[in-house]
Amino acid sequence: MSKTSKKNASMDALLHAAAAEETKTETEQPEESAVIEPVKRRKGRPKKAEGNRQQLPTYLPEPLYFEMLDYVNLKKRSDRQYSLNDLVLEGLDLWLASIGKPSIEELIKENK
Repeated sequence: MSKTSKKNASMDALLHAAAAEETKTETEQPEESAVIEPVKRRKGRPKKAEGNRQQLPTYLPEPLYFEMLDYVNLKKRSDRQYSLNDLVLEGLDLWLASIGKPSIEELIKENK
């Protein structure tokens, strides 16, 4: 059997199934008690989950980026979900501590 005959056979099966479904729905009467509600669609961007957050794209040297990815993948395997963002925030927390500033968590609590 050639490829085209296989395609035609499957196309015929689809057409027969669609025709059978069409005749089935024509003979059945829809229930009056069944009310279909429209889907409510949201507009725009989703609301932010936590407070005011700002995006900060960073452009890292490629070797550093791959080292960070390796570290994140090790953390994921060991205990919990861990992302590059978590790693960057951890680094910023260490930097804030090194210059004597409050941690990120403390800064967030102050602004609430």
